[in-house]
Amino acid sequence: MKKILFALLLAFALTAPAAAVENCCYNMAGGSFGVAWIDSTGEVRVFDGQKSVRLLGFYEKADKIGVLDLDGDGRDTLAVISQNRKSLYVIDVQKSIETGKAVILADANGNNIKGFCTAPAGTANEPKGSVIVSTYSGSSYMWNKDFDKKGWPPIPGDFDQVSCGKIKAKMPPQFVVVTNGDVYSFNPAWSVYSQKLMGRGVKTTLCGNIATTTKEDEIIAAAEDETYILIGNKTDTLGKAVRCMTVGKTPEKDVLIVVDDSGAICQYDRAEKAWTMLAGGMTGFVAVVTAPNADGSYTIYARTIDGLYRLSADGQTAELVDGQLKTRIPLKANGKVVAQFQPAGKHKPYVEELYTPNGVQVLADSPADHLHHHGLMYSLGIDDVEFWGEYSAKCGQEVLTKLESDESSIKAELNWVSSEGVVLAKEKREISVESVDGTNVLHWKSVLTPAGDKAVKIWGRYYFGLGMRFARDMNESVRFTNSTGAHDGAIVRGDERLKDCKWINATGTIGGKNVSVTIEEKEGNTRPMTGYSMGDGWKAFAYMGGTMRVHEDPILLEPGQCITAAYKVILKDEP
Repeated sequence: MKKILFALLLAFALTAPAAAVENCCYNMAGGSFGVAWIDSTGEVRVFDGQKSVRLLGFYEKADKIGVLDLDGDGRDTLAVISQNRKSLYVIDVQKSIETGKAVILADANGNNIKGFCTAPAGTANEPKGSVIVSTYSGSSYMWNKDFDKKGWPPIPGDFDQVSCGKIKAKMPPQFVVVTNGDVYSFNPAWSVYSQKLMGRGVKTTLCGNIATTTKEDEIIAAAEDETYILIGNKTDTLGKAVRCMTVGKTPEKDVLIVVDDSGAICQYDRAEKAWTMLAGGMTGFVAVVTAPNADGSYTIYARTIDGLYRLSADGQTAELVDGQLKTRIPLKANGKVVAQFQPAGKHKPYVEELYTPNGVQVLADSPADHLHHHGLMYSLGIDDVEFWGEYSAKCGQEVLTKLESDESSIKAELNWVSSEGVVLAKEKREISVESVDGTNVLHWKSVLTPAGDKAVKIWGRYYFGLGMRFARDMNESVRFTNSTGAHDGAIVRGDERLKDCKWINATGTIGGKNVSVTIEEKEGNTRPMTGYSMGDGWKAFAYMGGTMRVHEDPILLEPGQCITAAYKVILKDEP
């Protein structure tokens, strides 16, 4: 079988955004602009045109982001809504970039947010930028720095989505809200709604000023069928259904830029009443935003599932500037995929998906409660560096330097690198799959050696080693047993157990189908296996692993010595 060789001399960048719904442009104190977006783990990233920073520090996945001038000083902060729609965070962008983690200025319980926008300083006579939210309880509120920890002033009405901007030239700034598919403008100073469009099934709106023949401000409304521009009582149809919209501002006019329902980036010319497709016709985009340039032009940034792209000045090409293609490597047995190996993880490569013979996928990758849980992964601590977690700037990275693969196996070489760039250890990893007697089997072998001429200490918490996070359905249904025939062992916390055993097994139900997953020790382990289990009784989440008790007895590894972790993971479909 022909092998494919990947020379991976640099660390893989952070993998692509997936679940996020927005990105936005932010303004720094010095007048420079950048783009904030949400990556595939649900964490916020900021890109300043040259470099990217992942804002670690708050332990929830993000769903929506916006910018606000919190103090009226021209320096933006970020407003972030969590994916569970229960929390609002306000984050200092500049300090976060400097520290590499999210510097949170405020956080509040959003009471199940369903729509929100950020409003500029001075909106509705407020001295500071505000966040306007609607909740599933039917109430709407305004948050800003003055109101923090003092309760949110209510706003009349129940809306699904909201935009903000000055939509009439001689009146105070107003909001544009959507409720039940109808569009209204809302003047918070007067607490008055005025109806603009009804019965169109509107999904989202944008306040813009793209008209070339009038100085009146506009509302652009994206409905189920196509997009509308509203000026006063006049409505124009644009003949295209879109997913999201932004405005590119120039000295002469503003330009409407959208991602249409096919995932393509398009630009609308109001004078010609025509659409132009950008990015060479590339599709797959899910969000678009513009950043102003010093010469009065603008740069278009857009996201796909792979990452953040920047369009060329003429709009004809798109370059991936932040993120890394998430290139899974399928491992097959008898022509069927047994595992998907993910080489592009920011902190470690891992097995992202793992299937039973009937095709039930048993793993979870980066769930909201523990973003650093990646499917089936292997990690330890070396000297004073932790490689398991991803919640601190001091956490290390397992960096691929070489990878060979064929249909059923991979052979990889990795450097275990500290946050300061020091290579502490080198690893040779082999993963292969096979189908045996009605089971799928994954074989895992990792051999770790010191990188230099000094000894290193291998340590960890009680769950460090080879670990697997199960799909969400297993959280309620999982049951463990081990080679002793019981679910026993020392309880270390809650229902977390450690048990010296030859194998540990988890059974449960995923998507209504019963599955069995076993981690079994193979010959060659440096130390006998200790099985780790969590979730049978506690219900927090289902996790299982093979460890070597390095939390009790660290290993001092001399130059030339190695430790070997050798296991097989057995997957069965149960009746």
